[in-house]
Amino acid sequence: MLKDEEGKIKGVVDWEFNEQLSEFGLQDKWMLHELQAVFQNFYHSIFVTDGKGTVIKVTGQDDLQYIGKNVFELERERAFYPSVSVKVLQSGKREKCLQYTPTGEVFMIESIPITNKVGEIERVVSITKDTSEMNKLTTQLDELKTLLERYQREANRMHPPQIDEKPLIYKSKEMQHLMERVKSVASVDTSILILGETGVGKQIVANRIHIESHRRDKPFFTVNCGAIPDNLLESELFGYEEGAFSGARKGGKLGIFELADKGTVFLDEIGELPLHLQVKLLHVLQEKTIMRVGGGKAKKVDVRIITATNRKLEKMVENGTFRQDLYYRINIIPIHILPLRDRREDISSLIYHFLDFFNKKYDRSVHIHANQLEQLLAYSWPGNVRELENAIERFTVTGQLDSNIKHDKIVALNFIEKEMGISDEEFPQLLTFLEEVEKMILKKAMGRCKTTREMAACLGVNQSTIVRKIQKYKID
Repeated sequence: MLKDEEGKIKGVVDWEFNEQLSEFGLQDKWMLHELQAVFQNFYHSIFVTDGKGTVIKVTGQDDLQYIGKNVFELERERAFYPSVSVKVLQSGKREKCLQYTPTGEVFMIESIPITNKVGEIERVVSITKDTSEMNKLTTQLDELKTLLERYQREANRMHPPQIDEKPLIYKSKEMQHLMERVKSVASVDTSILILGETGVGKQIVANRIHIESHRRDKPFFTVNCGAIPDNLLESELFGYEEGAFSGARKGGKLGIFELADKGTVFLDEIGELPLHLQVKLLHVLQEKTIMRVGGGKAKKVDVRIITATNRKLEKMVENGTFRQDLYYRINIIPIHILPLRDRREDISSLIYHFLDFFNKKYDRSVHIHANQLEQLLAYSWPGNVRELENAIERFTVTGQLDSNIKHDKIVALNFIEKEMGISDEEFPQLLTFLEEVEKMILKKAMGRCKTTREMAACLGVNQSTIVRKIQKYKID
């Protein structure tokens, strides 16, 4: 028994397993003191079992409860797991590994078999090494893993791993010219402002610009400036430092501009951006640096910024709700997407594209009849491509057109009746009436369009037809 100066037992050493060591200990009175110093300074505790796994000696106070018990049973009960003593009894050789307890403690255990003259294991001596530094490193590693997992979740939440590459379906000359412009400006890292009504496809055009650029393999983030509350939008875009405000996450948070480094950020509904964030965005565009909320150090970022809006930014500049310097900075390359009513050549192509898509999606075989197609082509589509897509999806599922599409045609007919002065009592000659209607529509189209090409696109016919009709009716 190893005792301290007060006579208390500090440990037990079995001398029987090594006769030479025992003899040496009898000859040298300092041998026990030296061993005691080694155990106290280098090891946490010593744990000894016999050849069958029964615990016979321990030096740690917490391990006294295990004396007389078998390590195989203790492992099954998860008193500690895995049991390194069990590993030694099974393998017959020296083993070392981490051992866990139900309280969450982790220990580094090294176990050594002691055999008799015929090679049978008589004892297994397990030494628990000092784990204070290892526990500290384990804690730090767990914190880093948690932080990395949180950043990964944020990245996945803010933007999916791949861009939603929806095809841009078009047939009109106007859209052909637009796509040629997209390809020409995509390779140049300049600011682009996409203009157009809600639902015309600004997101798809922004995606296409990124795909056509040299940043195609880098991150692409979309932010709807009108969908995020003002008090959250700043931290989403620029991130924040730890302790920046009440409830801030430990370690702070990366903003979208940092996550999109070397990639592209698409700011939709830029007209909804608050004035105080317009100043910070201008700084990003000019200086290529960002500063987190609560931070005091600027950080360089390399991002391309594409913006879009359905609002009249010029009017907002005049009213003081949008900064003039920011407007000029984002409007270097404007791309205007015409509403669907002004590029009717695209309507039929979109109808058949969406019909094919939703038939495959819902395993249907729905077809559009001539009169239904006529109603769809005559409709004004105030919601543009998005409304058309939703209408075709509902048609694929229900087989019925929306009532507002039919109503829109009735309104158009009522308008013609009113313009032509048709009464319920008398009807005009059909051919004469049709000619008058053609002339009326041509005059209205001529007032809106600058060229016969634009008139043809607006009315959904060939340019030659427009020229021939103008000459026929002698319209100035």
